[in-house]
Amino acid sequence: MKVHVRCTGLPHSHSLVEHTTRRVHQHLSRFGDRLAGVEVRLSDVNGPRGGRDKRCQVIAHGPGLGLLRIEELHEDFYGGVERALARLSQAVGRGIARARERYVEAERRAS
Repeated sequence: MKVHVRCTGLPHSHSLVEHTTRRVHQHLSRFGDRLAGVEVRLSDVNGPRGGRDKRCQVIAHGPGLGLLRIEELHEDFYGGVERALARLSQAVGRGIARARERYVEAERRAS
């Protein structure tokens, strides 16, 4: 699985990128080859004014899953990344289950 982290409108933080990449692998490695790539986009919505303005968008794609996109707003990037990846992990699990059900149904109809 390829992981790409992109920071927009904020100073590039090597520790944030490393943390995000590590958390992506921890949350999603159980899906193996079902995910071809994950892109994480981090941005500060309204600059230094504070509040729930740290946006984390996570986009994942893989064979049979299509494109999955999760967006989370949070007070800090680390919490936003954690929540977005937890939600993405659930969405990927549901997508794999649906794909498996479609496959079983197609096999049943063919026989």
